[in-house]
Amino acid sequence: MTTPAPLSMVNALAIMLIAGSALAQIGIPARTPDDRGSKPAPESYKGLKHAIGCKDFHNESGWRGHWELGHNLTAMLESALRDTGRFVLVEREQLTDVLIEQNLAASGRAAASQVAQMGRIRPARYIATGSITEVSEGQSGIGGGVSVGGIRLGGTRTQAQLAVTVKLVDTTTGEIVAQQRVLGKAGRTGVNVGLSVGRVSTDLGGFIKTPLGEAAQDCVNQAAMFIARKLEEYPVEGSVVKTDDDGRVIINRGAEYGVTAGQELTMVRPGNLLIDPDTGAVLERAPGKVIGRLTVTRVTEKVAYCEVIAGEPKPEPGTAVQLKPAK
Repeated sequence: MTTPAPLSMVNALAIMLIAGSALAQIGIPARTPDDRGSKPAPESYKGLKHAIGCKDFHNESGWRGHWELGHNLTAMLESALRDTGRFVLVEREQLTDVLIEQNLAASGRAAASQVAQMGRIRPARYIATGSITEVSEGQSGIGGGVSVGGIRLGGTRTQAQLAVTVKLVDTTTGEIVAQQRVLGKAGRTGVNVGLSVGRVSTDLGGFIKTPLGEAAQDCVNQAAMFIARKLEEYPVEGSVVKTDDDGRVIINRGAEYGVTAGQELTMVRPGNLLIDPDTGAVLERAPGKVIGRLTVTRVTEKVAYCEVIAGEPKPEPGTAVQLKPAK
């Protein structure tokens, strides 16, 4: 004899069936635990990588709520940039001095002696940051809702969108080298549930599951793509660590940055900083002078061993080297 299912279980099954039907009618496909929040895996990238850091976004939208939007977007952007496979992410703790000097240079408050040192290679040449300019949340009626036992299924859908101005800053001058406005909308992209950023506040996990979090993820995905494409125009930079007595040159960029044997690098003497005489602010850096070329003969994780093939036979430690990413 079969024992009847408890009434509560029957009700629960009925609600699930009706909910599935209601969601299907309004065009929302049912999700499984395996595909919830999934997104296509990024293509494997094997080229050169830029060092980059992220600075907290400024919230200029006037929106206030439970979430720290600036901090959350920064953590999500770090993860999105890392997911592209095109960057070496520099921890924020390592950027403290860089950010202080960059802010001084941009504002014109740096003393002449400080500005003179601003051409040296940093932990990260570029900083990604931005401003949140618009936040909107609301609900739209979509009809077709079903009520079972006082529980409403369907009928409304939460909407959210986020507008952000993404900025790419050169830390050696404080110059904004690129910026773009992006608009993120909830439901337009899968939420990245695999955030790979350490020491993230626990409320980020809750944030990314909200409509506003989905809009933020859409923003940072677009921002990461914009930054990746923009930095294809700029060379990957490093420095000479030492030159051996036999002329072998060691540089501080290795396999971690996508450097491989056979690649050629340019040795460059940086140009002078152009400083506004009225404000003292750094305007930009004049083009540098090419002093020679290197070819990579051997690579380890952190460094590359090179031979001079033209120009300066024994470059001094700190000499800048550049390698143009392949398009």
